Amino acid sequence: MKIEYLLERYFEGLTTVEEEAALRRFFISNEAPENLLMYKPLFVHFDDEIKRRKAVVARRPGDVHDRFFKVHRSLILWISGVAACAAIMTGSFFFASQKNKCSQSGNYVFIDGRCYTDAATVRSVTFKTLHDMAEDGDFLPDKRPSNVIDMVGNQLKEFDFLSDE
Repeated sequence: MKIEYLLERYFEGLTTVEEEAALRRFFISNEAPENLLMYKPLFVHFDDEIKRRKAVVARRPGDVHDRFFKVHRSLILWISGVAACAAIMTGSFFFASQKNKCSQSGNYVFIDGRCYTDAATVRSVTFKTLHDMAEDGDFLPDKRPSNVIDMVGNQLKEFDFLSDE
């Protein structure tokens, strides 16, 4: 009768730690009546899990895992160093090849971090930027907007001959 009452409290979440330990001890022993045998695997599993966790917590330095890492520490560090060097070399090769690709073609321009070697593209971006500057007029705060617009307009007139080429 007391076990049924404890089981009822257990499944309602009302048992104390001591009562749960008593339930585990009861079901681990072979005293459980036949009508309660269906709960035995549950409490046996909980007891095994508690023992396993206590064994992990009680593990002392010098166990197999610690000896493995102590013996293989230099190997692990060496492999980590090789991997780091490989990553650095790959990155430097990638960036060097990007830089060389742009500088080998003769004239080039960087616009927004990208390398352009096509003169038509550079001209069109330049004209677009100059037109945008002429429309805004507030990119140089220390100058009057009318002077800035005139200055950009004059630059566009000077560059008109480039668009004919």
